[in-house]
Amino acid sequence: MPSAPEKRLQRVLHVARFDALSLVVVAAPAALVSLCFGDRLGAAVGAGITLCGAIEWRGRGQLLHRRLSGIAWLCVSQLLCLAFISLYAWHLAHLLQADHILSLLPAFSREQLTELFPDPESLETLLLSVQQLSAAALALAAVVYQGGLAFYYLRSAPAARAVFAEPPVLEPGPLPVG
Repeated sequence: MPSAPEKRLQRVLHVARFDALSLVVVAAPAALVSLCFGDRLGAAVGAGITLCGAIEWRGRGQLLHRRLSGIAWLCVSQLLCLAFISLYAWHLAHLLQADHILSLLPAFSREQLTELFPDPESLETLLLSVQQLSAAALALAAVVYQGGLAFYYLRSAPAARAVFAEPPVLEPGPLPVG
């Protein structure tokens, strides 16, 4: 039966695998789409977050090879991802283009909004406020998730240290030939 540190390390490995793959699967296509639409900052952020997924995968690999430095790789990937998301959220919060936002909406929605807000200035204020609130929510979610995951990984270092202090258990099986 595995010890508590072994269970903790197994959970860290599972979380790191899931998170690294999630980052790559979501961010790489987002970077390509952003690039196709001419959003260079979005493409750079998507590529950076994809890189964060690769860094996290590397950290997981380090842990699988019983190297404590894997914890540092995992923490760095989360903090770097937090920085990229924060940069993009800041950019969104300061992107003051209500006309552009309105042009992205379907014609039906634009018509409804112009009926509800006959004064163009009030509609612009509403759209910019929604955009800034969305940017703030994105930044907050990143702080909670990426920051929390970095903290979780950091708090798992003692468990990894305890597991790596013990000699590795070799699985019984056929001896290698050669």
